[in-house]
Amino acid sequence: MEQLKVAVLIFPGVELVDMNGPVDVFLHANRANNTHFNNPRYKVFTVAETDAPIEAEGKAVIIKPAMSIKSCTDADIIVIPGRIDFTAAANSIPASQAIIDWIADMAGKNKTILSVCVGLYSLAATKLLDGKKATTHYLAMEYAHKTWPAIDLVKNVRYIHDGQFITTGGITSGIDGALYLVELLDGPVVAQMVADVMVYNRSAPLPPYTLLPPYPSMF
Repeated sequence: MEQLKVAVLIFPGVELVDMNGPVDVFLHANRANNTHFNNPRYKVFTVAETDAPIEAEGKAVIIKPAMSIKSCTDADIIVIPGRIDFTAAANSIPASQAIIDWIADMAGKNKTILSVCVGLYSLAATKLLDGKKATTHYLAMEYAHKTWPAIDLVKNVRYIHDGQFITTGGITSGIDGALYLVELLDGPVVAQMVADVMVYNRSAPLPPYTLLPPYPSMF
């Protein structure tokens, strides 16, 4: 079975479930595929601008990146989480320009890109989503539409697949997007096995307030 490299981008304030949801999906997919630990179907690793430790959301967790973007010259799947950083501007792009350029370079090599929540901002900044369908966290929709009007934003969905890009809604929707990708690559039985072991209901309806929220945007 072909091994696929999964590079998970991290940066200061990275939202932990945005990151860990897809990571967990791919790691459990290794078990579902009966691939050995030393030769997994999905080789998952973290990538950051440098190899310095990263403080995740709320500085609750410190992550040591597996490698820097300079060292990571190849990957089959790129996961772009969002960020919760209350010290930054509310609508700031999570990734640095160096990371955005790296994303564009990977996309130019026809890699699969999966964004989670406001990780869309980092992907949108490459302009590669212009003219494509995409989604993001419901509270980020208004800002995303104003900032990148060329993107065809779709509301009230967990994920959208257009070309090489899979964009997902808020936080746990990254699990949906990763399961969808596993289903494309390994089939529905493996994807369902992963969902089952994660005790995750893929068919659950969206929470009602994510459709018509009674409060203003927080991103």
